[in-house]
Amino acid sequence: MGIFGAPNVARLKARSDLKGLLTALRYPRHAAIRRDAAMAIAELASSLPSERLQPAIRPLIQSLNDQDYAVATAAVAALAAIGQPAILPLISALRASPEKIREGAARALGRIGATLQEPAYLRLSVDPLVNALKDPDTAVRRATAWALGRIGSRLDTTHRALPMENLILVLRDPQPEVREMAASALGRLGEGRAIRPLIAALEDEVSAVRKSAAEALEALGWYPVRLEEETVYLIAIQNWERAATLKNPPIEPFLRALRDRDPSVRRAAAAVLGKLGAPSSVDPLIHTLHDPDTQVRRAAAEALEQTGAPQALQALLHASRDTSRDVRRAVLRALGHSGDARAVPTLIQAMKSQDAEISAAASGALAQIGEPAVLPLIQLFRDPDSEVQKVACAILAQIGPPAVPHLLEVLQQPSPIGELAAHTLGQIGDRRAVFPLLEALEIPHLTCAAALALGKLGDSHAVPRLLELLNSPSEAVRQAAALGLGGIGDPRAVEPLIQLLKAADRGTRRDAAEALLRMMQSNRLDIVQKRRILAQQDRITEKHVDHDSHVDSVRSSDCHRDETYHLDTGIGLDMPI
Repeated sequence: MGIFGAPNVARLKARSDLKGLLTALRYPRHAAIRRDAAMAIAELASSLPSERLQPAIRPLIQSLNDQDYAVATAAVAALAAIGQPAILPLISALRASPEKIREGAARALGRIGATLQEPAYLRLSVDPLVNALKDPDTAVRRATAWALGRIGSRLDTTHRALPMENLILVLRDPQPEVREMAASALGRLGEGRAIRPLIAALEDEVSAVRKSAAEALEALGWYPVRLEEETVYLIAIQNWERAATLKNPPIEPFLRALRDRDPSVRRAAAAVLGKLGAPSSVDPLIHTLHDPDTQVRRAAAEALEQTGAPQALQALLHASRDTSRDVRRAVLRALGHSGDARAVPTLIQAMKSQDAEISAAASGALAQIGEPAVLPLIQLFRDPDSEVQKVACAILAQIGPPAVPHLLEVLQQPSPIGELAAHTLGQIGDRRAVFPLLEALEIPHLTCAAALALGKLGDSHAVPRLLELLNSPSEAVRQAAALGLGGIGDPRAVEPLIQLLKAADRGTRRDAAEALLRMMQSNRLDIVQKRRILAQQDRITEKHVDHDSHVDSVRSSDCHRDETYHLDTGIGLDMPI
């Protein structure tokens, strides 16, 4: 050790300087030095005679009260390494005033008892440790229960009785961490007489105690036989996946778990109750929608979705305003699963949300509700927000055939209602819409939308009229007719569309080319018709046309300039391989 500096623990250890290490153990400035000194003593203990180690016992016991937890832990390890010579001083330390010394002494005795070979010395510590189970300090009682489990497992059956009986009593300790350790210790003792008290502990109010009791019962070779026992055991061991597969289990244990102080247990219990679908779980799950934990509320909403209980509707509508987005999404899905028309206004409001995930959840829920949502969704065709209109169309398309009669009723209404109805009918693809859409072709503001929708329906009844519309003076109508014909794929459209590749406006040329390429990939053309389209490859793939110009400029003398430039006036599509 330097005269003015900190102790050099490594050098002291190398010299087996126990006196110097004990001085370092009291070094006030750095906890790391005190910790390293205790660790060094633990490492030297096996190589030093017991009489040399005696002076270290008292200082190490005092170090159990060190403010730094790492120092106290290292002191426990050093005392355990000293072993038998430390037993009596440690037993005395169980009555020391500082709680940390009593706790550390119990821990050290437990570690010594796990390796010590002399049963007489092991038995010396049993009575003092049993008395320490009544210590006013929780940490001391917990450490004592742990120590008795380690020591008791080394004793013969006769001498295990005392620690076992007292550990059984500790299963009723007011502090859960003490009960948890007592259950674990009873499992280590290996005595079948502890089974019944441990079965009772499977219903402890604290999940950690229940789990410890279940693990102790496993260690004792016990497994449940009756359904009631299996239910309680699976909840205790937190095997929720297996619990959800039980046939007609008692519900009350799951309802108790739904009130557990551990949110992860409440969350899992809610999930299992949803899968079991017992009517008696609905009201408790509704109450759980107010749980302080976000994920528990979410699990409750998901469980209510699975049960489909109509009495949950009002609670779910209220929960749709939850502060958590995860909860709101789960609630919206549950409302969709309910199929109740009363949920539609709330879902439509959520569908308009700027939050994409909330909007998507509400949209899916509206699609799940189906026909009761159709008329309110069609009303959204009047919404000033085009995005809202687009989402409403997509939901109606998901609802499908049940929406068709209502869409046909509004098909001929003024824009944008009629156009959106036509578009949605095309997305649904129901043949009932063919002739109403053919009639809509004659209504100027619906012609384009109807032509595109007929293309999606793929019905050849529309081909003659769409061919006529290829000659419309309106560029937009020509383009829509071309795309409609491309969607239908009727061979009669091949030559007219090829002629349209020469149209003056680039948009018409492009849509005609797209229609031809779509027809190429269909199965409705023969080889000759496909070759006719392939013959247009240069025209379809050309991206620009070069132009020459000549400019005369007269300054001091006559001169002229020739220029070549290009415009992107070609179609510029890629032909399929």
